[in-house]
This record gives sequence, structure tokens and C-alpha cells, in this order.
Amino acid sequence: MLAQLQLSGDLASLLRDFLEQQGDVHCELYTSLQSYSLSSRMSFAQWWVLLDKMQARFPDRCIGLALGQCVRSKHLGVLGYLTLASDTLADALTAFQRYQRLLHDGDKATISIQKNVMVISWTSDFGPSTQLSDQVLLAGLLSFIRQMTAKPHLAPLRVDFTFAAPAVSDEYAGAFNAEVAFSQPATAIYFPLEYLSLPVSNSDAGLRKVLERQAQACLAVLPDNEDFSRVLRNVLLRALQSGRASSADVAGMMNMSERTLFRRLNEQGLSFKKLLSQLRMQLAREYLADPRLSQSEIALLLGYSEQSSFHRAFKRETGLTPRQCQYRAS
Repeated sequence: MLAQLQLSGDLASLLRDFLEQQGDVHCELYTSLQSYSLSSRMSFAQWWVLLDKMQARFPDRCIGLALGQCVRSKHLGVLGYLTLASDTLADALTAFQRYQRLLHDGDKATISIQKNVMVISWTSDFGPSTQLSDQVLLAGLLSFIRQMTAKPHLAPLRVDFTFAAPAVSDEYAGAFNAEVAFSQPATAIYFPLEYLSLPVSNSDAGLRKVLERQAQACLAVLPDNEDFSRVLRNVLLRALQSGRASSADVAGMMNMSERTLFRRLNEQGLSFKKLLSQLRMQLAREYLADPRLSQSEIALLLGYSEQSSFHRAFKRETGLTPRQCQYRAS
């Protein structure tokens, strides 16, 4: 479901700037990036494709980390300038949490305190992101915090990624200067609690008030795609659990006609069948990682009448059998 949600077109300028720095502007990718204006939005699926194309142009580099280290305020739009005008890192992170939908829909950052550690983490309620996208996210956040505090060597305590450890991880240590863990339950970055009181080097109270009003205005005009997707996902979960996951059943649970449901889906370029399949596969991976559940039980939990139907669907969507997926997760 995350693939259909949107993020800021400002991020396309990050890729353009990187290509310009590399002197690689005479290519189709650079030309296509010109079509994204600062006020536009793109889907996560489009963003992932752009990142894959960037990686293909620089196959010997960990392009997600390289891009993240180049993140500046101009690449984050109003949100970037607003946080840069804050008094302290705590104020900046509060603004980031409040207005982060200006940057992207879907899963939001949660800031929590665990003993003497500040943790910024992301769930995957809308489905998983890609490895490259998560690299840009965490390396970019760290880069921007270093820029805000004018501390170019500021380092986190630890960084967590949900994807499996790469064959070579030296670039991660260089990018974060911290312990990096893979195959973790959530994407997260950990900082000493005292970092919250660090002053922001470009703090400007007057400018912050102006930018906050602008951020509120921008937030007010964003479409409600995320709210509809969140409600739909929750209803689909309940529908699967009850064994009644047809489009008619789901429409009824959302208090709308089946025709209205399809119209809302069509407006956002979504397919009911594809969304249901994506959610089933996401849940299937989670269930398969639980050794207490048998494949027949998982099939029932996902609304399949027979284990063989689940097996065929999983192989068709993932290219793996359920057993192969369990083996990889173990």
C-alpha cells in the first residue's frame, strides 16, 4: 500500500544535484528528473524506480547512503527551512514530527525516550519500503541534523535497518560512525538524550513563525489519500480476519457502496485486488517468521480456503515458496 502513497517532489532535486556534482547531466534520468517541480508530489513507487536508476548509474557505490549524505534544507521544502530555523534540536524534531507529512505520506517517525537514549523510529504499517529508500532516509536525517547543529562529526549511538545485512557493510560504518544493525523489526536511529538540547546554528524565531504558518497552509491543502489508505488497510485487516474480504464486504464495512469504493480507488490509481494481495503477502511474511504457526493456519488467517491456494498465491507474488521464505527468515 505504501507504493501508491506520495512524497514530496522536492526530493527529485536531491537526485538532480547529485548528478550535477558527478558531471552526469547528459542522460535520460537527469532529463526525467526535470519534470518534478518543487510543489509537486510523486508516489513512493516512482521514487523507488528513480533510486534504482540512480544505483544502476553508479553500480560501485552504495547510492542510498551517498544521496543521504548530500541532503540539505532545500531538498526538504518548507519542512527543511522550518526545522533549520528552530531554537534547539528538540524544537526541530518536534516540528519535523508535526509536519512530516509535507515530506511523505505513510508511516511517520515516532520519537521516544528510552532511559538516556532518544530513539527515532518508523513502523511499516503501510508495508515495507525499499533498501535504497531507507538508506536515504536515515543517512539524510543524520546529515541534516549535523547541518542544523553545525556539528559535522555528530554521531548516533546505533542505526537499525529492517533489510538483511549486505555482503559488504564498510560504507555504513563510514556514513554513520556508529553500530549498524540489520534485519531489525523497525527502521530506527538512536541518539544520546543530551543531543536534544543542542542549539540550531541558524535559529531565527521570526522566520520560524512565518515558516510555520506556511507549513500549516501547505498541510491543509494536501489530499487525504493517506487517511483513506489507512482506513482501507484497517478494514482489509478486519475483513481478512473474519474471512469476508470481497470488495462488497469491504465496501459495506466502510459504509459505502461497492461502486463508491471502486471510484475512490480509481481516483488514486489503486486496485482492490492488488491492495488485497499486497496486504496478504505482507502479513504472510510476518506469519511465516512465527514458528508457532503452521502453513495451514497461516492460510486460514489470510482468508484462503486451502493451503494449496496460499502456496500458489505466495509463489506467484514473491517468486518463493512459503517454506523457502521461512528458511531465509530463520
